[in-house]
Amino acid sequence: MKKRTMIIPAILCTAILLSACGKESAADTSSVFESVETDAGSQQETSKQDAGKEESQQDAVTEAGEASVAEGSSGTSDVVTNDQALRAAFNYYTIQNPGYELTGENGEYWDVVSENPDEITVIYRSYTGAINRYYVNPTSGETYVTEFVPGIIDEEQKTGETFNIRDFFTDAPVPSVPAADSSAQSTSEAPVSYEDADGFMGSFLLSSDRDKIGTTDEFGVFYRVVYRASIDGDELTVCGSMDYRNFKDQDPITITDDQTHIFEVTDSTVYVMDGAESGKNNVSKEEFAGLLDKLKDSGVFLEVEVANGTVATATIIS
Repeated sequence: MKKRTMIIPAILCTAILLSACGKESAADTSSVFESVETDAGSQQETSKQDAGKEESQQDAVTEAGEASVAEGSSGTSDVVTNDQALRAAFNYYTIQNPGYELTGENGEYWDVVSENPDEITVIYRSYTGAINRYYVNPTSGETYVTEFVPGIIDEEQKTGETFNIRDFFTDAPVPSVPAADSSAQSTSEAPVSYEDADGFMGSFLLSSDRDKIGTTDEFGVFYRVVYRASIDGDELTVCGSMDYRNFKDQDPITITDDQTHIFEVTDSTVYVMDGAESGKNNVSKEEFAGLLDKLKDSGVFLEVEVANGTVATATIIS
């Protein structure tokens, strides 16, 4: 009996010990796995943060590169405008020629004659007929000058003058030329002089070829160029050189120099668009005014028929 009593406690003790060991082992195992999961989570979060930093740094490098390209070699993102170039070129000329004043005599003028986004061309036509061109790089501002003197210099030549247009920026506007400003004539105290001789006057709409006025082509014929034409109220204003004919199919009798031609239009004036493909069609006064602006550098022919001192027909011939 004693032996059996001794054996039972021993077995119970062994079971208790095994149970206790099993619980401790399970607790230890759980603790180990929890530690591993925590470390992995931290490493994963750290990796995300590092990736985020690298992406931000890469974006910053990309943005800096794009900004550098946009700025260009001049170190500035500002691009020279046509108006800035015109004012600066005029300012440069007046500094080089103290006492100079723009009078507009004999077709003298300053203008921008190129719409090329890669190069701005400012032109100065002197009262002597000499033509200077200022070629401006709108990004860098670098500028060089050429000269052409009809009858003396056969072709445009560089003068050797170079400068940066930005060095001559100014807020002062280029003085207007009274002869090329129809609105100034219309509001002045002097009476407006209309083209009232009966007959036909015509020219080509070529706003970029103003500098050719006063020169001749290979056949010795003077260029006819209109660089501005508009209708305002009862006035058709045409700036440039026009021919005059007594009859429509007659050869030009005279060709004017660069001047402002003002014609009087009435309610009876007929406006015509004569197209090679579309044929001859009457248009409204407003439509004709829009065509004058739209086709200002197209090379089409503008013909004005004057009868009894006013415009009978205004025609655009393409």
